[in-house]
Amino acid sequence: MGGGTFLKIKILIICLSLIALVLCAAITLRVVYNNLLEERIPHVAINVFGTTVEPREHEWHTTEVWGLVNRSFSGENVHATARLGELNLNAAIADFNAPTGFYARYNLLLDNEVIAYGYMEHWSDQLNELFEMPGDYLLAISLEKPQNPQGRLHEHGLFEFRIHFTVPRPDPEIFTSRSTLQQGEVFAIRLENVPARVRPTAETVLGMSIFAPTGEGEWFVAVPIGNTRPPGTYTVNVTAGDFTWEKEVIVTEYDFQTQNLIIDTTNPVITQANSPAAFQQFRDRILPLFEMYDDVIHWQGTFLRPVEDGRISTPFGAIRFTNSNWANPRHHWGIDIAAPTGTPVIATNYGRVVLAEYLYNTGYTIVIEHGGGLKSLHYHLDTFYVTYNEMVQRGNLIGTVGSTGFSTGPHLHFEFRIGNQAVNPLMLIEETAPLYFRD
Repeated sequence: MGGGTFLKIKILIICLSLIALVLCAAITLRVVYNNLLEERIPHVAINVFGTTVEPREHEWHTTEVWGLVNRSFSGENVHATARLGELNLNAAIADFNAPTGFYARYNLLLDNEVIAYGYMEHWSDQLNELFEMPGDYLLAISLEKPQNPQGRLHEHGLFEFRIHFTVPRPDPEIFTSRSTLQQGEVFAIRLENVPARVRPTAETVLGMSIFAPTGEGEWFVAVPIGNTRPPGTYTVNVTAGDFTWEKEVIVTEYDFQTQNLIIDTTNPVITQANSPAAFQQFRDRILPLFEMYDDVIHWQGTFLRPVEDGRISTPFGAIRFTNSNWANPRHHWGIDIAAPTGTPVIATNYGRVVLAEYLYNTGYTIVIEHGGGLKSLHYHLDTFYVTYNEMVQRGNLIGTVGSTGFSTGPHLHFEFRIGNQAVNPLMLIEETAPLYFRD
């Protein structure tokens, strides 16, 4: 055998040995790869609000043989989503510690909208600020062990956690004015923390009681104590969703005066003002207004006296007789303010004009809806400067004093109604009136 042949055989043996070595290495690596089971995935769980939570999703990369073998694992476990129900934030545990080598980030969603995100290391500091609003929350936490920044392969991956819980809205809070009231006063109620899309209601025999919104989750109602309401104890029932509340209101007697009104019944204007047609017109134009209301509050601050200077010629609720006809008493539903013809009359507060026209009985008449069924009525005007549906501001000039309709002289008949119940104007224009109760 020549030297050349021997060299060729030697090279062949070396090549076959190398091939065998490579095959052995490949087989070894394949065996190692196949033996990289999911048990190599670290067991990572977190504790949030005192509850241990397992990952819902994971993606993990592991290495062997000095980084020559790399295998990736991923999976999902929908049953691992934590549902904590209603969460008492006052008792909630804020502490959170990420496993060694992991970074923790969070996304916080309220009613499916992201409201906050960041690193969990700041979690405990932000806990009270994060959950200011009631609703359905999703807390998504990501635990990440990052890849080596130098590019060398090593174990790294990501674990995702989902925690659902609800922050309940606190029960509505209720605030009221004093509950012992004279005839002609108002029982005021304010509700706070009323759930969205819930409209509270008040039920009582005292009269129209319409809650109107005054802010987010805030509502207000003025319950009338009419001048003819018999003294006694009455109940007001409030409902707001599942919340119910009951209050007893004590009505005491007001000292109503009596008045004998002398009037010239031969005057054709008086005759027309006191005719069946006039009374029918009043029923058609005024009485329906007592049933309508704006479900917002227009008025702001204390109500003003509509005529700055003037004498109260007839007090609120006076028992009135005409020409000494003692068998036919009538209630006076408002007050009369005597003043010269042409004296300015201003809007007692913000509101919407629901009537501005001449009526046989009440003369030139303005009715303003201030919200929630509370209305101011102005009778016997000489002129008026407002129109139907106009929004007026507190203190705006709306007309002048006159003596039109059923009237014995220049004066303003000024009246307040909530529904069909008359309340005392003089009480409402005082800062201490129950309508403006302070907490």
